Amino acid sequence: MDTLEGASTAERALMAKAEQRLIPLTGSMELLPLCNMNCDMCYVRLSRAEMEARGRMRTGAEWLALGRQMSQAGTLFLLLTGGEPLLHPDFKEIYLGLKKLGMILTLNTNATLIDEEWADFFGKYKPRRINITLYGAGGDAYEKLCHYRGGFERVVNAVRLLRQRGVDVKLASSITPANVDDLPQMLRIAAELDVPMRMDTYMMPGTRERSKPFNAQYRLRPELAAAARITALREEMGQELFAQYRAMVLEQIDQFQPREPEPSPISCHAGKCSFTVNWQGQLRPCVVMTEPAVDVFETGFDAGWQQVSRAFLGVHYCAKCSACRLRPVCRTCAAASLLETGDYLGTPEYLCRYAAESERLLREDRE
Repeated sequence: MDTLEGASTAERALMAKAEQRLIPLTGSMELLPLCNMNCDMCYVRLSRAEMEARGRMRTGAEWLALGRQMSQAGTLFLLLTGGEPLLHPDFKEIYLGLKKLGMILTLNTNATLIDEEWADFFGKYKPRRINITLYGAGGDAYEKLCHYRGGFERVVNAVRLLRQRGVDVKLASSITPANVDDLPQMLRIAAELDVPMRMDTYMMPGTRERSKPFNAQYRLRPELAAAARITALREEMGQELFAQYRAMVLEQIDQFQPREPEPSPISCHAGKCSFTVNWQGQLRPCVVMTEPAVDVFETGFDAGWQQVSRAFLGVHYCAKCSACRLRPVCRTCAAASLLETGDYLGTPEYLCRYAAESERLLREDRE
């Protein structure tokens, strides 16, 4: 999840100013690649042997030293992620040290480790939000997709424990062939738990440090991904608000003015005011990308940020995509083009099909 997803007006104003000045306002720390689950589609998780063959787990002292450099460079919002970040032996030291620096912290977790003790900790030292991934509507999905028995019950219990202590929680789910049929029920579970939920039906073909070929069977065909997205939006918004959304999007498509295709600069915050540092210390503009990258533990954060942000400023994405009338329903970006085609300027066929089916379904729904 985005560090500042659901940002307030004031937070968005800060982001806009930081972007103009190339200040690294928001970022993420990937504390380790280890996880107690082994999800089929994950591009981050490594076994301990795989991790040790590629590097070592950084200590709490090292992460806090880096955090001080980030703070001096202007970083205010920080996401702690993994792997499963609660597995880091120095997690509490890192968390409390960053809060002492004035960082506004968000946490990504699978929540299976959150018990009364962890809930008390987060209740006492509240984060901005805890993002919890829900992989299905029952134990079968967790066993099939995550190879983890009992995960569903642990997650539901964790959400309840955190909410009892006034901790802000948000659920998210990556929709795959293994759990797509659970989509409506997962949304109902979120409603019963009284927490918001975001469904992600487009899965980028990331490989990252895991360096294993992306297995296409772990993501939906683009037409099914589009259908799942429309279903999720309708469930999340309710019929009245969804009808307004549908009308707005179709109007944008219908009023599109053709123009000459030309490569367009990236429109997201990556490399402008947002960054990620992976468990090895590689500073990058975006969590799914592998370059440009700088070893921030060697170069220092400020110098590393200057190198990465300058390198990424020259990145543009596909000319054909920038001039496409289906942009209002397309999920493409520079990272998606690179991962789907091997080229920032490539046209990702998967997303072309996704967008075309989204338009068809919205028009069909209107009729």
